[in-house]
Amino acid sequence: MVWKQILKDLRKEWAWAFFYTVVATMIAMAILYLSVSFSSVQRQSAAIRSFIRQNVVMFQMKTVQMEPNPEGAASANRQQKNPDAVLDYLQHSLSADGKAGSFVFVGNDGYVDKKYTQILILFGQYSTLAGLHYDGDMALFVPEAHREDAGGSVTISGREIETVANAGVQFDLFHPLHYIEPDNPLLSDTLILCTRDFQAVNKMFPWWGLSGEVFGRMVLVDPSDAEIEQLQKLFYEQKGILYTGISTEDFTQITTSASIRAHRLYILFYLLSGALLVILLICNIIRIIETHVAEYTVHHLYGAPIRTIRRRVGGFVLVLHILPISDVSRFGDAQKIQNQLMGAMDAGIVSQNISIFCSAAKLATVPRASMDAAQLKKVLKLKDSQIPMMNHPVGYFK
Repeated sequence: MVWKQILKDLRKEWAWAFFYTVVATMIAMAILYLSVSFSSVQRQSAAIRSFIRQNVVMFQMKTVQMEPNPEGAASANRQQKNPDAVLDYLQHSLSADGKAGSFVFVGNDGYVDKKYTQILILFGQYSTLAGLHYDGDMALFVPEAHREDAGGSVTISGREIETVANAGVQFDLFHPLHYIEPDNPLLSDTLILCTRDFQAVNKMFPWWGLSGEVFGRMVLVDPSDAEIEQLQKLFYEQKGILYTGISTEDFTQITTSASIRAHRLYILFYLLSGALLVILLICNIIRIIETHVAEYTVHHLYGAPIRTIRRRVGGFVLVLHILPISDVSRFGDAQKIQNQLMGAMDAGIVSQNISIFCSAAKLATVPRASMDAAQLKKVLKLKDSQIPMMNHPVGYFK
């Protein structure tokens, strides 16, 4: 019954209802997006704090304007001068005794079961930074979607490697330059290879040129100034590229200031939008009550409990004035005294029901005969045969 009345109100106020629904939907979607974004920001912030706590240093390529150098022609051949220097550095720095870490995604070109679309290789310290711990020089972790493979072994390029465990539903991959969330499809079918032996893995994937990709995502965990300078020098001498080391803390302070301002603006926008939504809701309720006050009053007189009307108008009505009205024409000639007395008796029965209901609902009410009958008939658009007999102010006890 209540739903029919609500639908009836919506049909009468379809334009306002449509406008309010559009605004409410937009704000609700924005708030939902904010909540999802906030959870992602929380996870990313936790990873950033972990990197800062461990004093992780990343490396960025630096663009410089340099004068032509007659000896510069030989720079392209520097890597050929001592190609083993890079491999030796990576073998040592990405070992258990080293401080470096990196990661590379390798496509599954028949290396393992086809259900894995790719292999994520975590070198050196990066497995620890990602929350994966193992013994030995090499281990495999399976994604949560394929947790049944944990505890066995997988053969990659002729080498059998133990699958230690599943990575877990909260496994994510953070680097100061990018972040892959736990629910990213990129990780759902990815086999994770953790290693402290760079050259062994390099031989397993000979066509990928891992050294170049490893350098591109290289980080050092709590390094000394000499270790940072050593890597920068290696970059320049062997690759002809000038890289600079920057701590995660310094990097985030530089890059996140604009992001923080943007998020503050987003939050302010959503708060104002939420306030607008509440104002629209209140205005809509007040307007509907003012427009349909006569209908609500008559509805209550003919049996609808107050809680039904509250539900209908949104539950924000604090005081309801219920006016028992007798339509004496239902008893015959409205001018006859006997019929008017019967109407008064009928109004008295309604008044008693109102008092009983209010007592049960812990509402305050009192039947009154004093009122501006002429004004009430005008406001409620009553016929001459509909006579206001008494009224019931209804509210809450102090």
